[in-house]
Amino acid sequence: MSNLTKREIVVRISNDTGLVQHQVFDVVQRTLDLITDSLARGEDVELRNFGIFEVRLTKERVGRN
Repeated sequence: MSNLTKREIVVRISNDTGLVQHQVFDVVQRTLDLITDSLARGEDVELRNFGIFEVRLTKERVGRN
């Protein structure tokens, strides 16, 4: 099973819409930046018919190497 990368998302959207990859990349990057910024401010992000992004705090624990 392979991963869908940001680059692949850009290429697929570009192919489907006919938009230039650079423009699509800018929109995808800005979307991800907005999601990240909202989560950093403690806001949940809900994308209908997709999912909800939320920050969940967990108890601190000791790590092992």
